Amino acid sequence: MEPINTPWEAITARLKNEANAEQLLQIEEWLVLSPENQEILSEIINTWSLTKYKTEFYEPDKSINWEKLMNLIDHSQSRTIQLNTWYRWIAAASIIALVFLTGLGLGNGFFRHSPNISFVKVTVPEGSKTQIVLPDSTHVWLNSGAELQYPSDFTAHNRQVIMRGECFFAVTKDPEHPFIVDGSKLRIKVYGTQFNVNENRFSKGTDITLISGKVEVYNQIDQLISKLIPGEQLIYNNGVSHVQKTQNPEALTSWINNMLVFNNQPFEEVISYLEKWYGVKITLDKTLYYNYNYTFKVKTESLREVLELISFITPIEYHIEGEKVIIKYRQHMKK
Repeated sequence: MEPINTPWEAITARLKNEANAEQLLQIEEWLVLSPENQEILSEIINTWSLTKYKTEFYEPDKSINWEKLMNLIDHSQSRTIQLNTWYRWIAAASIIALVFLTGLGLGNGFFRHSPNISFVKVTVPEGSKTQIVLPDSTHVWLNSGAELQYPSDFTAHNRQVIMRGECFFAVTKDPEHPFIVDGSKLRIKVYGTQFNVNENRFSKGTDITLISGKVEVYNQIDQLISKLIPGEQLIYNNGVSHVQKTQNPEALTSWINNMLVFNNQPFEEVISYLEKWYGVKITLDKTLYYNYNYTFKVKTESLREVLELISFITPIEYHIEGEKVIIKYRQHMKK
């Protein structure tokens, strides 16, 4: 049944950025009539945002010619190689910096390797994403600002990496040789699985979401914290951890498919993801914290378009200045 008194004309005008003050007020008054109206509006926005563009599905190139890459490495000195990788993602290009450093000081208590071992370091600029394939055929997706390091002696029998930021792993199964992921606070032991690790810049904690397979999670003194099963998420912050069921784990990993999916998530968490997605720093008015939750999708929209959609259902005003964004509570409707 169609919702009663839905201001379709005003909503259509707002989506086209053509609404006048009277229509904007009409929408705000309709939203306060019923909690269901915000859900209706979110669905309208989702439909609009996902159908107004006809975009071609893109799957990144999953092949890396490891032998050719290793032939490029001059182990007698440190060097940096930059590869321009053109993706149809939010950023037009992603630059992968492969840094080969002998005796690299990692500053991580987990890793134990000979000081003569070289390391490969992959970094992703803010606002970009990329994917790499390790020598054991494990696939790793790196989100904006993420970093991955692995030793030059990495083999199918010696699988250990260091990560920072947010990464999604699809690990090649090998029960005899577990894959080890060392984060800044946790170690993850993997036997062949798909999972997402997010060292959250907003909460300063670490979230591990298991999609398939199994993982074991250890703290910095190598104590077992938890064994996760598919659909579970471990949240670790300030030495305290808890495990919860994830209602929609795919939403948390949708970024690897060039999409952000928010499912009733608080404003401050949405902002954290948007910062990484667009490579900007967003300052959010504290009066907006914890008061608004959002359900919508981002695919090909610009930052300004996303903020316009948010302002559509939330009384905010925003200002974009280069890589800085300020979002404030809108006190009064502008006439």
